[in-house]
Order: sequence, then C-alpha cells, then structure tokens
Amino acid sequence: MRRLLLFGCVAILLSACAPEDLQTLLPVLRSGAIGKDVFEFEDNVVVTDTVEGDLFAWGDTVEIDGTVEGSVFAYGTQVQINGEVDGSITVIGREVVLGPTARVGQGVLFAGVLLQMDEGASVGGGVTAVGYQVLLDGSIGEYVRGAMLRLRLDGTVGGSTTSLRPRLGGLAALWLGSPSKAAPAPSVWDFNSGATAMVPTFTGDPLVELALDLARELVTLLVFGLLAVAFRPTLLYVFADRVRAAPAASAGYGIFVLIVGYVGGALAAVGLSIVGFGLFSLGLDVLAVSLLVGGGGALALALILLTLFAAYGTKLVLAAWAGRLILRRLAPRAADNRWWPLLLGTLLYLIVAAVPYLGILVSLAASLLGLGAAWLVWRDLRAAR
Repeated sequence: MRRLLLFGCVAILLSACAPEDLQTLLPVLRSGAIGKDVFEFEDNVVVTDTVEGDLFAWGDTVEIDGTVEGSVFAYGTQVQINGEVDGSITVIGREVVLGPTARVGQGVLFAGVLLQMDEGASVGGGVTAVGYQVLLDGSIGEYVRGAMLRLRLDGTVGGSTTSLRPRLGGLAALWLGSPSKAAPAPSVWDFNSGATAMVPTFTGDPLVELALDLARELVTLLVFGLLAVAFRPTLLYVFADRVRAAPAASAGYGIFVLIVGYVGGALAAVGLSIVGFGLFSLGLDVLAVSLLVGGGGALALALILLTLFAAYGTKLVLAAWAGRLILRRLAPRAADNRWWPLLLGTLLYLIVAAVPYLGILVSLAASLLGLGAAWLVWRDLRAAR
C-alpha cells in the first residue's frame, strides 16, 4: 500500500513536468532510420526530408516541413506541421499548429492546450481533440469531435462550410459529422448553460436525439450489467454494499485509482517506448518487438478494462445500490432478486444523468464511488489470503 501511494505521488509530480524537464530523464537517442521508421529524441526536432515510414518525435519543439509517408507520433512544447503526412497524426503538446501548407491524409488525434489549424491546411479524415482551445479554420474530410473549453470552427467539415463560435469559457463536447457519414447529428453541448448550439446543417429534433442517446446508454448499461450478474451474481452487490458501508473512503480511493491508473499508465507507456527504442538502437530487434507488443498490449488491455469499468461498471454499482435500497422499502422480496434492483437502478440513473449539471455530478460521483469500492474489496480479499 505504501509503495502504491509513493508511486501515485511520483506520478503526479512527473505529470506536471514540462517536456524540457522530462528530457533530462530520458536517454539521448540520436535520430536515425530504423528500417523505414525514424525516431527523433532531441531538444529541437526539425524534419525536412522524406520519411518512408512512421515518424516518432519527442522534443521541446517539433517542426515537420518534409513529407512523412507513414504516420506521425509527436510530443513537445510546440509542434508545427507544415509538410505532408500520408497517414495520421497523434500529438500531445502545449501548442500544436497545422500551417497553411499542412496536408494530413488520414486523421488527427490531439491532446494538450492549443490546437490551431490555419486556413489552407487540410485533414483527409477526422479530428479528435481534447484540450483547452481548438481553432479550426482549414478543411476536414470527415468529422470533428472531442472536448474543449474554447472552440472556433470556421472551415469545412465533410465538404460543408461551417461557422461555429459557441460561447467561450464553457466545456464543449463536440461531434460534427460529414452529412454522407453515418454519424450523430452535428451539435455542440454547452454544459455550463445546458443549451445545444447547432450548426446550420443540423436538421434533427433535439428531443429525438436525446431519446436515442438515452436508449443507447440504457442498452449498453443493461448488456454489461446483465453479463456481470449472469457470471458473477453477487459482484455488483458486494461493491454496492461497500459503497453503503464506507462512502467517504470509497470516493477517496476512487480518486487515487484514477490518478494512479491513468497517470501511471501514461508513464509506463513512455517507459516501454524508451526501452523499446533503446533495444532497437542496439540491434536487439526481437527483444524490442516482444517488449513493445507484449508489454504494450498488456498495458493497453489494462487501461481499456479500467476505462470500461469507470465508464459503465461504476454506474452499475451505483444502480445496484440505489435499486436495492428502494426495493427494500417498496418490495422486500424483489430486493433480494439479482435482476430487479439492477434494472430499476439503471433506469433511475439514466433519468438523473439526463438532467444538466446534476447528471454530471452524479456520473462523477458514481465513477469515484465505484472505483473506490472495487479497490477496497480487492484489498480486503488480498488481506484475507
């Protein structure tokens, strides 16, 4: 337990480091071609030539002026894309700019502070962005989606001209889809005002869309819940009883699990990449591939399971607790059934989750309580061995 707490504290400190601070922790690997892929670990990365494969770049500043025939994976304080990328771009940075001459064949996945796409830049696929400010003035082939605090969309999405400027300062969850794609109707939800701002191409009924979203969420939760009850009949109710017995402790450990899980997972991914690239540079290709595939696959599976449980499993824990609590007062016999409390609690949860503000708080509380309860149950089981 002490080791985990220490690891969590170290993870938090490292996550707050600037790229130049992390640079001192990394081994210096001179850029070079390994097969057809290029790996750059320098303070200032500048790519002006043609890269036949994928480009992996880590530095204080990253500038791509040449052509990348594969995909780009970059991290830096400032990332500037001026050239052509035939594949996709996955980038984490404080400021990421796609210049007027930037051409991306597939999609863009961004996480950071600022993503700016200048007029003239084009992305053949979609743009997924999570960050503080997103300014999109170029051409996007398929969709734009993500979550950001400040948004400006004054370009084209799926060939249709859009001009979207929602109020700045509210968290916006965005999905704009091409009219030719089977995607949700383009809309922006402002969680601060509880209002939906539609782009000019939107033709659907907001009430219908809300009903469809609730129906999809209900089906997803019920499928996961019924599978859990079918294979582990008492598991959800054990977690629910732990929430009832120690709600404060469950919430506290839920925060701990989130921090250690995701920050620790990100640091583990960076560590695997560094070791793997180091093995490549030493000519130990088999060991490098085994480490990256095996370790990366195990890490990805762990993060996927954590995300699924945080997104759905924790809601089911809260639903089982609420459903059993209500049925014990209204129909005591039904409260002991393994199906009815879950069904009733799930329906009540979705109704509450649809309420602006309150739904966000309930969802966050469910995630923290469920994760913390699972941690406490696992700790007790381990101590009992």
